[in-house]
Amino acid sequence: MKHIISQLSMIVLCSCLLFACKKDLQDTTIQTATASVVTLSPATIVLAATAVNDTVETISFTPTKYGFSAAVSYAVQIAKVGTNFATPTQVNLGSKTELKYLGAGLNQLAIVAGIAPGTSGQLEVRVKASLSDSIFTYSAPVTLTVTPYQDLYPALLVKGGNGWKTPATRTNGYVLTAVKTADKYEGYLNLPNADGYGGDAMQLIATTNGTVYGWGGTSNTITAGASGNLWLTVAPNYMKVNVDLTANTINFVATQFYISGDDNSWSTSATPMTLNTTTNQLEAKNVSLTAGKTFVFTSNGNYNISYKVDAAGKLIFAGPPSWAGNNIPITKTGIFTVILDLSAGDGSYAYKIQ
Repeated sequence: MKHIISQLSMIVLCSCLLFACKKDLQDTTIQTATASVVTLSPATIVLAATAVNDTVETISFTPTKYGFSAAVSYAVQIAKVGTNFATPTQVNLGSKTELKYLGAGLNQLAIVAGIAPGTSGQLEVRVKASLSDSIFTYSAPVTLTVTPYQDLYPALLVKGGNGWKTPATRTNGYVLTAVKTADKYEGYLNLPNADGYGGDAMQLIATTNGTVYGWGGTSNTITAGASGNLWLTVAPNYMKVNVDLTANTINFVATQFYISGDDNSWSTSATPMTLNTTTNQLEAKNVSLTAGKTFVFTSNGNYNISYKVDAAGKLIFAGPPSWAGNNIPITKTGIFTVILDLSAGDGSYAYKIQ
């Protein structure tokens, strides 16, 4: 009899436990999510070079509801209409439900997405609301109609000397630009070693007043109106070049860029980029990327010359002294070509994943 009672007790206990477990499962079942609703202010905009530092676009949205209290992480995705968000620009917001764009940032985003300056085009905007890497909901996309402007900063144009033939007009890949101050210029130049003397000869011509800058007596100094050529060594090399017209200096350093991120264990040498001499853009082909991971553009085996993105997704310098920026988010899993475009000079640096 005691044996029978004991068996009955076990059956009752197991039934209670099963009911309790079933109740817990029912209590934590995710209901159909109520997706965010996105609002654009404005929905149509013509951008202007006079408003580069003004807030020109506000993207706001209602919180996504999952049917229970949860920490939801939001990201805004923006892509050209017709691309089905294949490789969108993504800005991670955490728990925030609003994103503001300055004129310069939205202008660059539109051009990189494929909208030609001076023409009207459409971008799609949606919100990704995530509970985890595998549980997320997309809002319905809304359309932003935007007309970007041609962004031409004051520049120093490269005029090749001796055997180095360069374009006669302003051309990406042969330009240094001034963004923050009128006297400090920066850009990246490919030196082909056309002269064969260990470097490349050149002069710099200011777009603001036509002044020609040449040899200043040393390899790191310049003089306005000088007839002698500047020499950047050692070539061939892809150089980061900085010019200070007040101090009359020119500084340059050879750079080899890499992709460093989660997918290659943050190696600063495993995924090199090469220069496409037709487009003057750096490329890395057949790169394996994973959605939800991140990466950074590094160079020369370290982060001293590196690029990340700001809060609006615009590519920015991430080296010293500020060590600014956020890691670049990856939105799709697959094999891609990654492009780093430094050809238009400071203020217009950009990247693409395609």
